[in-house]
Order: sequence, then structure tokens, then C-alpha cells
Amino acid sequence: MKIDEAVEQRVRDTLHWVVKQNADKFDKALRGFPDEKSRLHALELLARVNAHAATDVFGHRPSPDEIRALADKIARSEAWSVAPPTEIATFLDAVLEGRPLAEALPADSVVFLSFIVAGNLLSSQPMPEGKWWFDYLDRIEATIEAGS
Repeated sequence: MKIDEAVEQRVRDTLHWVVKQNADKFDKALRGFPDEKSRLHALELLARVNAHAATDVFGHRPSPDEIRALADKIARSEAWSVAPPTEIATFLDAVLEGRPLAEALPADSVVFLSFIVAGNLLSSQPMPEGKWWFDYLDRIEATIEAGS
């Protein structure tokens, strides 16, 4: 996948507000995507980021029980977002299986969860000193662009 630089920057800016748990600025950033094409590219990128990051949590493709446990953890950590653990689990299962998200959840939930889950997974992963969630995102994006 070739990542569009302008879309990628908007994704990063939006993820920043998820990591900061600032609902107002997150909502404003979501509305900042200029058109449907950029929104769809962002969702495609985030589906891949979420699949990579969720797999990294366990070191393998998580089982249904592991997905449910991870969804519960994300829901607790992101309580400000009021994302239900059942929807998070459905979302994670769909991205990990490569299934169309539109078939798994309503469109608004797909957009919202794409960012909430990615922000949590990126920022909660243990990082070496001096490294941040966006460094982890850089690594995942390099893998995505390389075709893995």
C-alpha cells in the first residue's frame, strides 16, 4: 500500500488527540478530512495499522478470547470515548480477519473505532526510552508500504 502523505499527516494529527484523550479536538480533527477519498484512505491505513498493532500485542494473531480481553482493556483505558468493548472486539476481529468493516459495524462506529483503537494500541505498547507512539507508527507504516 502506498500511503498518501497528506492523509497520513491528518491521521497522525487525529491520533494525537486520541492519545491525549481530548474528545473535542479529536472530533474537530475527524471533521478535518477534506473529502471521501481521503477518509477512505485513512480508514484503509488504520485498518492495517490496527491489525499490525493488535498482532504485536500478543506476538501472534490473537484468539477470540485474547481479542475480547484486549477489547475490554482498550474500553477501560479509553473510557472517555465510551467505546463499548463488544464493538471494539467486533472491530478488532474484522481488521484481523481482513473482512470489510462496513459489514461488521455501522459506518460511524468504524471511523470512531479506527482511531480510538489505533491510538490506544500505539500508545500502550512498551517502547524503548526516548521513543514514542509515533515512532511505533513509523515502523508499522514502513511495513505496510513494504507490502507485509
